Amino acid sequence: MLLEQKNSHLAEVEVDEVLGLVSHVAAEVPPHDAVPGGIVFLVKLLSNVLLDVVLLQCLCSTLHSILLHLF
Repeated sequence: MLLEQKNSHLAEVEVDEVLGLVSHVAAEVPPHDAVPGGIVFLVKLLSNVLLDVVLLQCLCSTLHSILLHLF
């Protein structure tokens, strides 16, 4: 009773108990060994280079069209 009187100014908290249906709990972030290696970096690098080449070709074509129109 003394504990209840001492902490009577604290808010009342409801605790919901749920049935644990999870069979295996794992970490959200995989360990370093499970992270994909250099192949992912290589694919991203090649895709960025390919995108840059395509955009550069489009820009060159647009510039060429503008110059042909002006002169």
